[in-house]
Amino acid sequence: MVEGEYIKKYQKVIYGVILATAVVWCAGILLAPVWGACGLECNDFRGDVSGFLYSFYSHSCHQLDDRSLHLSGFKLGVCSRCTFIYFAFLFSTIIYPFTRKLNNTYMPPVWILLAGAALVGLDAGLDMLGVWKNTPLTREATGAVLGLILPFYIIPGAIRVFDEFFHHREAETQR
Repeated sequence: MVEGEYIKKYQKVIYGVILATAVVWCAGILLAPVWGACGLECNDFRGDVSGFLYSFYSHSCHQLDDRSLHLSGFKLGVCSRCTFIYFAFLFSTIIYPFTRKLNNTYMPPVWILLAGAALVGLDAGLDMLGVWKNTPLTREATGAVLGLILPFYIIPGAIRVFDEFFHHREAETQR
């Protein structure tokens, strides 16, 4: 896409949906322990919502207590590595429009994405194999690196899909 083209409304909407999804996802990670603590004290629906959030996030994370950060005496909705992936993703998504135009569908070289994923895989794999014991710092750092990288592939990739869809639709109507 040419740098001088204006940003289309659907490009802003796609970015907005990705940002809103990241905000809601990260809010749920924090609400699980906060509402869990209040649910026990207050005996209200917040405890049920907290249980639902833990169950929801259990499909994407092991949630091991000793590998999780805690808030209000309860573990967050996901482990520390996942917490850093998701919050770094949110941070990177927030700053994305300040670093690139939304109509720019260029993605960085794929090796950067693979390197970020490889760091996570290496940290987890070496620990599972018993070669090297990872630490909270290595789990959080590798998670943050991957989370910071991901929006620079997901946002332009999603916008590119819609660009091609709308371009194809325009071409069809001109026939």
